[in-house]
Amino acid sequence: MRRLCCGETKGRGPRVLLRVALVGLLGLLGLLGCAPAGSGSSPSHLTTSAPDTTKAPADPATAPPAGNLADREVWDVVCIEGVKIGYARTRIRRVQRDGQPVTRIEWFSRLTVQRSGEQNELEIRLASHQTPEGRLLDFESEMNLGPTPMRTRGRVEGDQLVMETTSAGKTRAVSIPWSSDTLGFYGVEQSLLARPIQPGQRRSISTLIPMLNQVATVELVAGTVEPVKLPDETRRLLRIDSQTRVPGANVMKATLWADPSGEVLKTADMGQETYRATKAEAMDETGKGQFDLGSNLAVPVDRPLANPHATRRVRYRVSLADDDPAGVFVTGASQKVTPVDPHTAEITVYALRPDAPTAGAPSVSDPPTSDDLQPNSMIQSDDPAIVAMSKRMIGDAKDVWSKAVALERGVHDFVDEKNFSQAFATAAEVAQTHEGDCTEHAVLLAALARAAGLPARAAIGLVYMKSTQSFGYHMWTEVYLGDRWIPLDATLGQGGVGAAHLTLTHTNFKDAGGLSPFLPVAQVMGRMKIEVLEVE
Repeated sequence: MRRLCCGETKGRGPRVLLRVALVGLLGLLGLLGCAPAGSGSSPSHLTTSAPDTTKAPADPATAPPAGNLADREVWDVVCIEGVKIGYARTRIRRVQRDGQPVTRIEWFSRLTVQRSGEQNELEIRLASHQTPEGRLLDFESEMNLGPTPMRTRGRVEGDQLVMETTSAGKTRAVSIPWSSDTLGFYGVEQSLLARPIQPGQRRSISTLIPMLNQVATVELVAGTVEPVKLPDETRRLLRIDSQTRVPGANVMKATLWADPSGEVLKTADMGQETYRATKAEAMDETGKGQFDLGSNLAVPVDRPLANPHATRRVRYRVSLADDDPAGVFVTGASQKVTPVDPHTAEITVYALRPDAPTAGAPSVSDPPTSDDLQPNSMIQSDDPAIVAMSKRMIGDAKDVWSKAVALERGVHDFVDEKNFSQAFATAAEVAQTHEGDCTEHAVLLAALARAAGLPARAAIGLVYMKSTQSFGYHMWTEVYLGDRWIPLDATLGQGGVGAAHLTLTHTNFKDAGGLSPFLPVAQVMGRMKIEVLEVE
């Protein structure tokens, strides 16, 4: 069996808390040509620089092409840093529905990785129906992230896309604006197949990004034809750089290589690559599950933190290849971000307690919204089991800080099977299984806090791991107490956190089933350097 992944495997350190769900999301976006780019181990001919849209001439057509698609089935191999992690299959069929011709597009992916030695398998299924002219009618998606699948169904109703997401037995709905010019989840490849882009041209496409459940604008800029190494040959393919703009997220970059017919034969993004393959090659299990997120994606630090979670203030220097960390990390009550140069920032993190204000901590106006108190598909604070658990854990605690600390300690003790067996379980699922890692602790604590009337959200970023002297990707909880957000980490259960948590973003998971909060992680993985400048 020939080797299907052309990159070189390169380890970057030990254990890290990172989502298999995110890997699956990135795999999906990569195959659609709309994923983030940039890994230190990418082949030398790849780049994460932005396409120069000011010089490329526009596509002569006034609107992005759609057009009917012929029946077809194609297979792709998915690799990370040169290691095969799975495959994807796309199937297109022209069918009849209610006596009318429609096109059905199906996409299925199975990815297998290890997380600190524990094997995780993720399956994602997508299906959509569209008119022969390419206008979306409806779609459905299914992710197996926790004990039960998370399913989303969407349908176009006039100028709205109405979506219903079911998780842990409950269904919640959300609507977003919709335009007739917006394409479905296969929009990028559909556009290129309908009318191949030519060297030097640029094209703008509005397309639905599944799993994020948002509409994005994808800017394609065609470069030149160049030799591209594929698993069994080198072919001359057109390089296409893309920028994807998702509301509320930074621009994501990717590179595609297409043949003269518009068929994308290779994609590259943040160290992940996909290659067109036969069915037998795609489904071959040689080397399956050999990529370990824990040993490949940790962020080393120049010197250790002796007592990381007892620190009161730590000042870091963060460098980010091909990007500005000041535009990626957030400033909040516990974290101050100061730009140094286009690729460097100083980040000062403060240990906050409502009863012990920290000198120098930023004064940031960031009041909670109703979405920080309401239940949703990930944080089911109205679930009877969670409501009862919240009351039981709080017990006789009276003031809000005592309640929050009681809940943090309660979750720490309740999740008694701390493992990596789940990709991303919801709060209601954790309440039944008693197991999980950082994300399960974070969403359960947020749900319990909301059930007690305390605004709560999740924070996503990095935490220092003393055992490996490195930073790992992590999720924890923030509860609004008094006039600011106070970090709590139920994986530690120590009554708040020190200054060893670096925050990339916050989320209340209000979007039904959306995984867009993880995009900032995708933008920095494999590209970051952290130095410790000062410790208190």
